[in-house]
Amino acid sequence: MGAVAKGVASLFGGRKRRQTEKDTKRGFEAAERDVQNFNFTNPMEGLSGRTITPEQFNAVTKSSATLGPSTDVNKVTLGPSQGYSAIGYDSQGYTAQGTNVAGLARGAATGLTNTMNNLQVSTAGAELAAQEADQSLAASQDLAAQAGTGAGGATALAAAAARSKAGISADIDKQVKSNEMMRARGESELQRAQLSQGNLASQFDLGQGQFNVGAQNQAAQFGAQAQNQAARFKAQSTNQAEQFGAQSANQFALSQFGADTARERANAAAANQFAQQQFGATNQFALANMAAQNQGEQFNIGQDIAAQRFGAQTDIRAQELAAQGAMGVQQMEFAREQDTLNRRAGQFQAAKDARAQATADAIGGIGGILDAGMMAISPGGILNNG
Repeated sequence: MGAVAKGVASLFGGRKRRQTEKDTKRGFEAAERDVQNFNFTNPMEGLSGRTITPEQFNAVTKSSATLGPSTDVNKVTLGPSQGYSAIGYDSQGYTAQGTNVAGLARGAATGLTNTMNNLQVSTAGAELAAQEADQSLAASQDLAAQAGTGAGGATALAAAAARSKAGISADIDKQVKSNEMMRARGESELQRAQLSQGNLASQFDLGQGQFNVGAQNQAAQFGAQAQNQAARFKAQSTNQAEQFGAQSANQFALSQFGADTARERANAAAANQFAQQQFGATNQFALANMAAQNQGEQFNIGQDIAAQRFGAQTDIRAQELAAQGAMGVQQMEFAREQDTLNRRAGQFQAAKDARAQATADAIGGIGGILDAGMMAISPGGILNNG
C-alpha cells in the first residue's frame, strides 16, 4: 500500500517538477555561458617605469701646456758621388767564305735524252722485195704460158712468189730494227758515261773548295777572337782602375757625412729632451687639478642618479601592486561565476533526479494498484470471499 500511496502522490505535482527542471536548466546554461564568456584582461599590459635622466656630466679639461717646436737637426749635405767613364772596345768580325756547287749537273741540265723515242719502221726493203717477187712472177708466167702448163701452173707460181716476197720483207725489217736498237743503246750508254765522269769531277772540285773555304773561315775566326779577347782585357783593366778610384772618393765623402750628421743629431736630441721634461711637469700639474674637480662633479651626479633610480623603482613597484590587485579581483569574479555555475548545475541535477524519482514512484504505484486489483479478483481475494 505504501508503493500505491507514493504512486498516487507522484501523480500530483508532476507539472511543477517539470517546470522546476526547465528553470534550473536555463539557469545552468546561463551560468555556463557566463563562465565560458568571461574575458580576462592583462592589468600589467603597458606597464612602464620612469626614465631616469641624469644630469649631464661636464668634465673639466686640463689646461694644456704647449710644447715648443723641436730643434731640427741641421742637415749635412752630401756632395755628389765620384763616377767614372767605362771604356769599351770594338769587336773584330770576319767574313765566312762560301762554296759553289754550280758545276754539278742536275735535272734537265744533264742533257740526257730518250734516243729510242722516235724509232721508225722501215718499209723500203719490203717494197723492194715485193717488186722483185712481182718481176719473178711475171717471168714465170711467161715461161708457163710458153710451156703450156695452163691456169694451175700459174696459180702455183703466184703463191710461191707471194711467199718469197713475205720472207724477204720480214728478213730485211728484222735486220733494220736490230741495227736501230743497237745504235740507240750505244748512244744511251755513251751519254750516261759522259755524265758520270762530269759529275765525278764536279764533286771532287766541290769537296776541295769546301775544305779550302773551311780553313779560311777557321783562320779568320781565330784571328777575330784573339783581337776581341785582347781588347776586352784592356777595357776591363782600365774600368776596374777607374771604379776603384771612384769608390775610394765616395767612401771618404760618406764617412765625413755620417760624422757631421751624428753631431747635429746629438745636439738636437739634447735640446728636445729638455723641452719635453719641462712640458711633462706642466701637464702633470694640470692633470691633478682636473682630476680633483671631475671627481667632485661625478660624486654629485651619482647622488642625483641614485635618487632618481629609487623614485623610478618605487613607482614601478606601485604599478605592479595595482596590476596584481586587479588580477586578483578578476580571479575572484571568475571564481564567483564558477561557484554560481556549480550551484546551478547542482540545482539542475536535483530537479532531474526528483523528476526521475517521481516517475519511478508513479510507475511503482500503478504497478501496486494493478497488483491489488489482481489480488482482489483472485479466487481467494476479497471480492470472491464476500
